[in-house]
Amino acid sequence: MLRRSLLRFKPAIATAAEALHDVTDGVTIALGGFGFCGFPFELLEELNKKGTKQLTLIAGTTSGPENGTGPLARDGQIAKVITSYVGENSALTDRLMNGEFAIEFCPMGTLVDRLRAAGAGLPAFYTPTGYGTAVAEGRLPVRFVAGGSMRVAEYSQPRETRQFNGRWCTLETALPADFAFVRAWKADTRGNLVFRGTTQNFNLASAKAAKVCIAEVEEIVEGGELDPKTVHLPGVYVHRLVRPPNIRRAAEFVVERRPGFSSGTGKNAHASRNLIARRAALEIKDGMTLNLGIGIPNLVASYIPPEVDVVLQGENGLLGIGPYPLPEEVDPDVTNAGKQTVTVSRSGASLFDSAESFGMIRGGHLDLTMLGALEVSSNGDIASWWVPGKVLKVQRAVVHAGDGAAGGLCVCARVEGRYARQPRVPRDDTKFQPCVCEGCEGVHCGGGRDCGGRGAGPEDGAPARRVCAPPGAPSEHQESCRVCGGAPARLLLWNRQERACKSQSHCPPRSP
Repeated sequence: MLRRSLLRFKPAIATAAEALHDVTDGVTIALGGFGFCGFPFELLEELNKKGTKQLTLIAGTTSGPENGTGPLARDGQIAKVITSYVGENSALTDRLMNGEFAIEFCPMGTLVDRLRAAGAGLPAFYTPTGYGTAVAEGRLPVRFVAGGSMRVAEYSQPRETRQFNGRWCTLETALPADFAFVRAWKADTRGNLVFRGTTQNFNLASAKAAKVCIAEVEEIVEGGELDPKTVHLPGVYVHRLVRPPNIRRAAEFVVERRPGFSSGTGKNAHASRNLIARRAALEIKDGMTLNLGIGIPNLVASYIPPEVDVVLQGENGLLGIGPYPLPEEVDPDVTNAGKQTVTVSRSGASLFDSAESFGMIRGGHLDLTMLGALEVSSNGDIASWWVPGKVLKVQRAVVHAGDGAAGGLCVCARVEGRYARQPRVPRDDTKFQPCVCEGCEGVHCGGGRDCGGRGAGPEDGAPARRVCAPPGAPSEHQESCRVCGGAPARLLLWNRQERACKSQSHCPPRSP
């Protein structure tokens, strides 16, 4: 059977109810949008009213406890969610932790490429992203035990791994969908779509991965009225058009700037988050193109000196991020990776989708990438996703990596991935003092305390965890590696039940 009829020249124009007539129980739906930017509100609302059950949702983000994916979770319509992060949607996380549906975590760049692979007819691909982590080794939670205990009932399966040119990679399969719900600005009667601002994000890849794409649009014009050079998604991918009677636009985080006000001043300028951002900004050099990720990195732009000319990239699809908007400039269709309202740089910018954005990052075309994390070890091990028994909100939890309250953790920035060179640690700033622990290359942020070479324990009012030990001192965590038997071992911060070799290079990949 052909996937699409070659006799179909025009998409159907319908109401939301008519467009969803064949969306039945058990289907897989790919959702466009990044936060509320480019999100198909009307289609999700109609799906909730329809009461369709056992849904599998594929989404880059899961925003919207009240008017996004939250109502579907609240009414028990979801069987599984495939996403990168769920921490900001309480309606979703509460029911996830209660074991009401399954979850598949996937790095965001890999997720959008899995959708793109499905749309291009590619069954799978290899990527270095996730190798050596719980993603590849099969230790991510898939389902939790009912009752809210947050105990894991089922874990993910290990990925197949393979080495290319000396670099280990994991196998990722394509992610096809039965339906795609996308949101665009304009459409013509041939189905060609035009998007505003950063709303391309996950919309393009979702549309291409689906057997049937339903597009929610603000305006429909006759075929030929759109300039072909402005079309972002060709009509061959679009099957149904829905123009809601009431157009709804929203931004998840409306952030404004006041005329003459600098975010680098004020009563919060010395807060721990801002101290980290200020120090990180010193790593930025004139002429760089850099990506600022979710969390504290979004603050870094406010501390870049005016004489330093840089181009900022957001993984949601904007190269050339401008300052936060004035109140009269706020546009919910222009946001950064933190889902905050921003402006487009007046010195030159470009707009694209998330697949293109992550291709820039993955392909090494940027000079620098700054990411937020829950915890970072002196070796550059990054913990961001999941700690047993806890629900994490990255924008809040990332503070604990550098405010001095993390129980002796040593904070550093890493240039490359986990299996790369030792991270370079800044030591030229009075706000960052080196930790004296043996072999530790970390630093504490202003206001933090040195752990004195002994780590931290319950007597300090901190969790009993150590990332380094003084010379000759025994540590209950210095044990043989459970994977390869190498010694000594070091406790991984993001999962205190797992250990890895101190050198990190001795452990072979686990067999699939």
